[in-house]
Amino acid sequence: MKVDVHTLLLNLALIFFLARLFGTLFHRFGVPSVLGEIFTGLLLGPSFLGWVEPQAVLKFLAEIGIILLLFEIGLEVDIGYLRRTGFQAFCVAILGAFLPIVFGFAIGRYFMGLSGTASLFIGGTLAATSIGITVRILHDLGHLETRSAQIVLAAAVVDDILGVLLLTLLYEFAQTGTLGFLTTFTYGFYIFTFFFLAPLAAHIIALLIDFLARKLKSYDFVPSTILSLIFFLAYLAKRFGAPEILGAFTGGLAFSRRFVVPFAASLRVSPATFKSVKSIIDPLILVFTPLFFVYVGLEINFRAIELDWHFVFYFLMFSIVALFTKAVAGFAISGPIKERFFVGLAMVPRGEVGIIFAEFGRLSQIFDQTLYTIMIAVVAFTTLAAPFILKFYIQKVRLFAS
Repeated sequence: MKVDVHTLLLNLALIFFLARLFGTLFHRFGVPSVLGEIFTGLLLGPSFLGWVEPQAVLKFLAEIGIILLLFEIGLEVDIGYLRRTGFQAFCVAILGAFLPIVFGFAIGRYFMGLSGTASLFIGGTLAATSIGITVRILHDLGHLETRSAQIVLAAAVVDDILGVLLLTLLYEFAQTGTLGFLTTFTYGFYIFTFFFLAPLAAHIIALLIDFLARKLKSYDFVPSTILSLIFFLAYLAKRFGAPEILGAFTGGLAFSRRFVVPFAASLRVSPATFKSVKSIIDPLILVFTPLFFVYVGLEINFRAIELDWHFVFYFLMFSIVALFTKAVAGFAISGPIKERFFVGLAMVPRGEVGIIFAEFGRLSQIFDQTLYTIMIAVVAFTTLAAPFILKFYIQKVRLFAS
């Protein structure tokens, strides 16, 4: 598809300016800025003004934004927290994927009379969690460093992996009529191998960069090297069958000051290199990450929604399932009830992951236009409602009061 450069430049001008403007305004009035960025996409996209269309170049730039964001999150993640909360996070992710699939399948199969494949795609759409949106909400609310937020982060990473495996299984079943368990197992093996080996390999590279920078007494070459490593890890993750963001996340872990090589605790990245990396990444994130959330808004088309009682009924039913199942999943952790409930609510946003499931369902002709629109509406609702719900809940129960 030929790109109209002049139109693209105008679109980027509008997106960069309005995303920052609405993000700042929303934050000023106590609303997470991510909602201002999503609102920018809704305003410029087909839902309202129709000035900007979701196109391949914008999607690519949006993916760069989320890749950089996940690198920064990995940079800030406390590995000790991840180790201590790993099992609990895994339980949250499993329960948070299992329950929506079961309820989504049951509604599709026994209430709507759909095929088993369509019902499974509904369950898959409801099971997904958007790690990008979840992390951004927690960051905007100022609670990314808390224990429960770290559990949510780890669970969302596992959820992304499970989502990729489930989508692989369902898509192959939709195309061939058979369940490719061998293919799915192979993907799973590749993904988990990558996740465990990539941080160690990237940390060795980080130490090499650190060594060269100290010997040369210059950090000028660090920016291009860091970006090169981030994109290479994202590429490797994709080649292993994992989401690109998983590669960026493991790269961030490798450069983290909290990353410790087993039996070699002294092998850490120096504070100077860490500071240099942060000074490179932060401005890029400030520019590119809003593009991702604007693109989420561009993908939503409220004008395509035809409101009748069937649509409203199933939209409400699936929305309740989307909220209830994730909230229940939070009770898989140990701790106070209010903390468990917070973990569940933080897993609510479906975002781009749910859109991908719904889009695959449409492209495979498993979803008709009405069902596709219902699922997109549910994804939009969970994405837009989650920041308000979390903010209200935190203030109401004073969860993180000092």
